[in-house]
Amino acid sequence: MSQIIKTDTDLLDIATRIAISALTPVQKGKEEKAAVDVSNINNLLTYMQSRKSIKELLAYILRQTGRGEIDRNTSKLLLSALKDLKENEEDINKALELLGYVKWIYETLNGLEIDVTQLKGVDNFQKLVNELVKRM
Repeated sequence: MSQIIKTDTDLLDIATRIAISALTPVQKGKEEKAAVDVSNINNLLTYMQSRKSIKELLAYILRQTGRGEIDRNTSKLLLSALKDLKENEEDINKALELLGYVKWIYETLNGLEIDVTQLKGVDNFQKLVNELVKRM
């Protein structure tokens, strides 16, 4: 399922779904940890800032998924959001914005110690904000 990015609201909605997926607990060894570590979220943004290539970013996401650094669900969401973007300045900036929003939302939820398993109905940014307001 491709996700067409048209507006900043679309970017925030997609970023919300990606961040929640990345923070969903999975079994890693004897511990339950976030599906994607914060360092991998940062690495995606850093990679895109330095390389400025959508295709290379897609390859990097696939590599990190194969290595188990990004779980399959989060990978699918990232790939779906990015795969139709072109190698032009406008789309590269959209990818950077999206990854920046993912980082912010991930860090917010992680920093506030929000149990993302309790955010089952949250599938867009506005619902996330509404939920966070209730918890503060």
